[in-house]
Amino acid sequence: MKPYHKIILCNTIRAFILILLLLDCNSKPNTSEEDAAVAFFLLSSESNQSQNGNCSIRENSVITSGSPLVSEVNATSTRCWMLFSLNSGGIQVEPNSIDWDLRLRRFVIGTNSGSSGSGQGGSCDTGLTDFANVTTGNRGNCATLSNFKVDSNQSQDGAGFADVNDSASPVLFDWYTYNNTILTAKNNVYVIRDSKGTSFFKLQMLDYYSSSGTSGYPKFRWAKL
Repeated sequence: MKPYHKIILCNTIRAFILILLLLDCNSKPNTSEEDAAVAFFLLSSESNQSQNGNCSIRENSVITSGSPLVSEVNATSTRCWMLFSLNSGGIQVEPNSIDWDLRLRRFVIGTNSGSSGSGQGGSCDTGLTDFANVTTGNRGNCATLSNFKVDSNQSQDGAGFADVNDSASPVLFDWYTYNNTILTAKNNVYVIRDSKGTSFFKLQMLDYYSSSGTSGYPKFRWAKL
């Protein structure tokens, strides 16, 4: 096959998958086919970028409420990262800002550190599952700063539902289990170091689906330590 034929075929496949995703956006896309298609875009040269390029803030993309705080993030884009600030009370920040603590795109989560950002962030798994019992004086494995990990290139080779190769938190890369085409959050409680490297937040993932069952809406509870 000639090179330009390969390019046309690749672009046609991408367009076809995107059309399928858009047509199905109001139904329950809890299928391995949908997330496998998403992974295809994450692996493409157009989407697998550490910067947000021409992305812009979308209204009502983050809902934060309650005590402890619970945030639901619209991370449905296959190209644009949702940049999230813990320090500012759980809000979305400008796509090209450097003042963010978490970034989310579909099921992939990163901290402002290492290969994902220029900040001093990081993440650690406490080894605990009771959110209320994780306190400043009881951080489990995260009492030692050396246990915090900065972001690096992460990949899964068919583990779960698809191949993924992206810059992400090595701690949060497997925050879910995958069974019968459904992503289910693990009970692990994590500690996130903010972009300045001075504040710490406990975080526990809760869900990946909106109230209508649409995938790409990670939800988590969190609180400052």
